[in-house]
Amino acid sequence: MSQGAGEKTEQPTQKRLRDSRKKGQVAKSQDLSSALLLLVAVGVLWLVGEQVAGFAFHSIKDQFVSAASFSGPISEKAVSEASLAGLMSFAMILAPLFLAVWVFAFLVNYLQVGSIFAPEVIKPKFSKLNPADGFKNKFLKLRPYAELTKTAIKMTVTAFVAGWVLWFAREDIILLSAKPIEVGISFAFRLVVEIGFKIGIVFLILGVVDFFLQGYLHRRDLKMTKHEVKEEFKETEGNPLIKSQRRALHRELLEQGLISGIRSADVVVANPTHIAVALKYDKSENGAPKIVAKGADLMAAQIRKLAREAAVPVTRDIPLARALFELEIEEEIPEELYEAVAVILRWVYSESKAQTVPGVSLGVANG
Repeated sequence: MSQGAGEKTEQPTQKRLRDSRKKGQVAKSQDLSSALLLLVAVGVLWLVGEQVAGFAFHSIKDQFVSAASFSGPISEKAVSEASLAGLMSFAMILAPLFLAVWVFAFLVNYLQVGSIFAPEVIKPKFSKLNPADGFKNKFLKLRPYAELTKTAIKMTVTAFVAGWVLWFAREDIILLSAKPIEVGISFAFRLVVEIGFKIGIVFLILGVVDFFLQGYLHRRDLKMTKHEVKEEFKETEGNPLIKSQRRALHRELLEQGLISGIRSADVVVANPTHIAVALKYDKSENGAPKIVAKGADLMAAQIRKLAREAAVPVTRDIPLARALFELEIEEEIPEELYEAVAVILRWVYSESKAQTVPGVSLGVANG
């Protein structure tokens, strides 16, 4: 085996991504979720915080006044009932805050990863007890250092923002000693909301960066070697379910009349494993190249297979394949794709030692 055979240079296949998802391994930014939840909590506090604080203050005050004016003996039961009544009233007011945060937490996680049922996550894994694996995961991988850096940044931001807000409010804080306690509670809530909002905005920016970082790290961790891609292809080729799906796709291609289009195509542009689009350029029609077949995943594999059997060139161009896939079958390519398609067709014609695509038809000068 060559030296580079073990290098993970290939993007993960759809099967590998599906298997990873079944194990609960998905790209998810906890920092983004936390930042959004913080902003929601701060928003709710901004809307009802002062009212809740005022109610709490007056409830506690009323309890003290009631206790002070009570002339009879105070029983343990009476104290418990009064305390429970105060706590229940306070909880009823706080319930909407916690409910809003809980619902939003669910929505944020759902929007990031969708619906996942991964029972393997809760299964005990004795491999985690291996000290060698633990050392490698903690000290020899990029992810722990990225998490440590993010934690340090968040702690620094929190301390800086809190100190900055308190510094500019220092004169008002000093004057609170001469004001009623209700004013102090109201002022404290406004400070908490201001600090929370400013920290939340900074955390949101960090969370967006972390979202893309987690996506990159996730796909990097799932990268495959060329050998793994070949082995997976052999495995799926021999899978009875895959074979039956392939036969169904073949029938679908026949019914749609696409097989003849694939065999007569000039080139198939691939993504390289997820998308395949067959292009044909008929110079006699004096138009642009058009889509004669397209497909994703298993359909894409079937198109590539038929193209190879018909000696139709298959080329890899991820951005172009994605752009072409958005078009309909029998639709001519738009003008903005002329140059990219012309380059591929020139290569195809030069490989077959035929004439190159006329530049006039595609709006591109001949090279």
